[in-house]
Amino acid sequence: MNFIDLRQVEQIYDRTHKAFMQMGFGLVAVCILASLLPLYMISRLSERLQLVIEAAKEVGEGNYDVKLHDMHPDDIGELSRNFQAMAEKVAAAQENLTYMSQHDALTGILNRMGLDKEVADWLKAHPASHGALVSLDLDGFKFINDLHGHMAGDEALRTLAKDLIESFGHDQIIGRNGGDEFVVFMKDTEPEQAEKVIKAFSNKVKTFTYDGEIHAFSVSIGYTLYKGDGMTLSRLFHQSDTALYAVKLRGRNHYRAYDATMENLNRTSLGFNLETITKNLPLGLLVSEAKPHGKILFVNKTMVEMLECRNIHEFMEFTQGYAPNVVCTCDRERMTKMVWEQSAREPDRPHCMSYSIHTAKGLDKRVFAIWRMADNPNYGEVFYATLMEASFLRELTSDDGECKA
Repeated sequence: MNFIDLRQVEQIYDRTHKAFMQMGFGLVAVCILASLLPLYMISRLSERLQLVIEAAKEVGEGNYDVKLHDMHPDDIGELSRNFQAMAEKVAAAQENLTYMSQHDALTGILNRMGLDKEVADWLKAHPASHGALVSLDLDGFKFINDLHGHMAGDEALRTLAKDLIESFGHDQIIGRNGGDEFVVFMKDTEPEQAEKVIKAFSNKVKTFTYDGEIHAFSVSIGYTLYKGDGMTLSRLFHQSDTALYAVKLRGRNHYRAYDATMENLNRTSLGFNLETITKNLPLGLLVSEAKPHGKILFVNKTMVEMLECRNIHEFMEFTQGYAPNVVCTCDRERMTKMVWEQSAREPDRPHCMSYSIHTAKGLDKRVFAIWRMADNPNYGEVFYATLMEASFLRELTSDDGECKA
C-alpha cells in the first residue's frame, strides 16, 4: 500500500499555487499584449495615413514639394507611393504651365507677362542699380508677311529673337512684347555702355533665311535709362515706347534715347508712321533694287490697286516680283534706257517720266512717275518711285504744267 508523507502536502500546495499564479500572470500579460498590439498597429497606420493627409493639404495649398517614403507593402504604403508620384507629375505640369504662361511659344523668349515679372523683380531687388529699357520694332513686318507669307514672318521674328540674345547677352532680360515688338532690359548697365551696345545692334546687318533665300530686314529702336531713382516699370515702358515712335516718325531703321522733349510731340502725329502713310497715300509707291532687272522690295496698297490686283500676292505673281514687269512691254525698253541715262547724268536728284503700265485685267494705263535712286543700308542702291495715273493728273493740271518725258 502507498503512504503519503503529510509533511510535504503544504509544500506541494505552495508550488502548485505559485505555478497557477505564474500561469495566471502569463495569461494576463498575453491578454494585455494581445489587446495593445492592435492599438499599436492602428496608431502606426494612423500616423502613416496622417502623413498622406498632410501631404494632400500641402498640394492643395500649392506646395508640390512633398516627400513620402513609405515602402511598406500594404495598402497605405501603395497609397503613399502613388500620391508621391502624382504630386511629382502635378509639380512638373505646374512648372511647365508657369513656363508657358511667361514665355513666347514662337521665339522661346519671355512674353509680356514674363517681361513684366522679370523686370519688376529685378527693380525691386536692385533699386539703386542702373540699367536701360529698350523697345524694338521690326520694320515693315506686315510687308514681309504680305510678300513672303506668315511662315516667313515667323522666321524673321525667331531670327530677331536670336540676334537679340546674341547681341545683348543671355544674362539680360529679353522678351517679345507682342506682334513684331520686342523688349530688352539691360541690367547693371551705365548709359555709355547701353548706347554702345544698342548702336552696334542697330548698325548690324540683319537677315533671315526662308525657303532657301536670304532676306534683309531692319529694326527701329527706342530706349530709356534707369538711374536707380525708383522709376516705375510703367513709366519706363512709356519712355522707351515714346522714343521708339520718335524713331519711326523719322523714317525707322535707327535708334534714339528718350528725352523729355519727346513728350511734346503730338501723339496723333506719332500715330502716322510709315505703314499708315503708305497704306493711305493716294499715290502708288514702288521700291525696287537699282538693277536692270531689280526685284520689287516694297509696294503700297494704291500701287496694287493701280495694277488692278486684289492683294500683294496677286501683284507679285503678276509682276513675277520684278520692277520692269510693271511697265507695259511697249514702253519697257524705252523706260529702262531713260532711267539709266537720267541716273548717270544726275544721280542725286529726282527724275520724272511717263509710260504705260499693263494691268492684271488686261488694260493699259498711262502713268506719270517721279523717282530717285538712293542708298539703303540693307539693300544697297534702290529706286524709290511714286506713280499717278495720267488721266487723274490731267484733271488737276494744264498741259503747260505736265512734265515732258
